[in-house]
Amino acid sequence: MKLRRAKGAEFDILKPLILETAKKIEHLSPFRAQTGPAKRHDKKTIKKHLKILDNNIEHKKIYELLTASIQKTHGRKKL
Repeated sequence: MKLRRAKGAEFDILKPLILETAKKIEHLSPFRAQTGPAKRHDKKTIKKHLKILDNNIEHKKIYELLTASIQKTHGRKKL
């Protein structure tokens, strides 16, 4: 959790998100539970995240791979 410590976030702040995510498996498949900027194709948020990760090449690569995988899996919805 170097990134979390580097940004000064406390683990307690993340607990509600972790618990909410874990509870979703009781009634949703991973495919249906997927949310976030990658699924929404939210380029502005994705760019912000990549900027935060800019100093850590490994984390940035992982984020890019996961984002690409999520977008490929969910495709692009027509507006």
